[in-house]
Amino acid sequence: MHGRKANNYKEEYGKLEKVKELIPVVNDLIIKKKTSKYEKKYIQMSSTILRKCPYIQTLWNYRKEYFEFIKDEYLNRNEKIHNDPKAGDIEEKKSEEFKNELKEMMENENSMIEDILVKFSKCNELWFHKLWIIKYCIKNDLINLEHLLNELEYCKKSLYIDDRNYHCWNYRSYIISCINIYKKKTNENLPTNMGSVEINEDDKNKHVEQNVNNFNVQTSNCELSKLLIERNFSNFSAWFLKYSLKEELININEELELIKNAIFTDPSDQSLWEYYRWFLFKKGKYEEEIFFITLENNSLYIFFQNIVKINTDKSKCYDSQNEEICGEWDRQFIINNSGNKNLESYIYIFKVNENINLSNFSYLKLSICYYKYNIHTPQNINYEENVLQDLLIGYDHLIPNEKNQYNIIYEINFENFSKNSHFKLLLNYSKENNKEDQTLCKNNCVKPYTNLYKYINDTNIRLNLAKNVNFHLLNFELEQINELLCLESDCKYALFTKYEILKKLERFDELFEVIDKLKEIDNIRIEYYNDKESELRIQ
Repeated sequence: MHGRKANNYKEEYGKLEKVKELIPVVNDLIIKKKTSKYEKKYIQMSSTILRKCPYIQTLWNYRKEYFEFIKDEYLNRNEKIHNDPKAGDIEEKKSEEFKNELKEMMENENSMIEDILVKFSKCNELWFHKLWIIKYCIKNDLINLEHLLNELEYCKKSLYIDDRNYHCWNYRSYIISCINIYKKKTNENLPTNMGSVEINEDDKNKHVEQNVNNFNVQTSNCELSKLLIERNFSNFSAWFLKYSLKEELININEELELIKNAIFTDPSDQSLWEYYRWFLFKKGKYEEEIFFITLENNSLYIFFQNIVKINTDKSKCYDSQNEEICGEWDRQFIINNSGNKNLESYIYIFKVNENINLSNFSYLKLSICYYKYNIHTPQNINYEENVLQDLLIGYDHLIPNEKNQYNIIYEINFENFSKNSHFKLLLNYSKENNKEDQTLCKNNCVKPYTNLYKYINDTNIRLNLAKNVNFHLLNFELEQINELLCLESDCKYALFTKYEILKKLERFDELFEVIDKLKEIDNIRIEYYNDKESELRIQ
């Protein structure tokens, strides 16, 4: 009826009978869990059930409690042997056997999970139990970095089969965090005089240290994203993974060629256009940089490339002798849409105390502490309540005290000040400022740096481009988009990207034509485009 197939009642009845057989067994296991009775036969029984239906979280919890229960038995025997001064080689060998037995159990548990995942690849309970196994092994020293890297390899194979399995993407991010934690713990436990220590065969620190140093999360992400995108252009997750890559891993021309090949193949794929626009206009991925600094009225005017919020209590200024120079911090206020003053700014001012003359210094060093919430660092753990936090118990000093807080060390050598790459922009400002000085003074300038802010705002186009992207490249990309629009005139993603590029190039006459076209072909968002048009007319 209505194009839907009728249910196969015989098949449904067969499944129902199987479920009825499992119910008393599951109920019995739940009772054993409540009474804390942990026996190996029940583990085998639960394995049979979970292979058929892995969604019963209570049974997974029973297995976790069982392994926690037997862990004390195995590891306590190890501890007794190690603490016994009379223990000989035979006892030490037994100790190693106890640990290997527990390790083998966890390897079998992990293998069982992977077997079930073949059929139930998107079962959340399976992925979280798999993560629990890894955490259990790390905490009890049953695993090394090689095993963690094997888990990454497993994720790669799983994503090769199903590149949109978000459970696997989530698990992979946790494994990367586990590697980071393992690396921190390993470095913490290695002897400080490693070069002078003779390491025997039983000591695995040397092998682990080499693997830790060789692994690079950026390279791993780069290889995986490349592999998945070559198989399937339409993959939001793989493109998103590229957001985390460092600049040196990306060849600008090759990356643009890859994106445009994908776009011309499927112009209606939103994921391609999202990454393309981010690649041209990206900001926020990197830690902040100081654009340039000016010295005026015995104050330092600090220009940032993007809008930032500084922690003025922690930001300091030092001289060549590393002695602090005292003063007060201020900022250029920006009025937001609600009429309130924004806590962030492009420009901050450090005004030194009256008894200090900055012209007497040839060198200064700024230590600026600022907040930034959109820096993507996959090798760090930045979750407030993270499921991996228990791995850092006893290593509290490895957890950053202030999350989302970063520091800039900026040295100012006034003798080489004119060699700053942005000094030309500063000279242009001086010329423009002299021309418009009389007009600007009529604008009720309360602060002496209002003119600087006005200029930085007018030249905002130069500050909001990605690294290595210039006007010549933008014009070339605009030509490419126009070629595409000749073939796909109603592609709204191409039109909106054209709008963004024209806005950066300040070609306003063409902008209004693009907005009118967008209103025509994407009338669902007509109010959004009306707002964009109003913003342009105000500018």
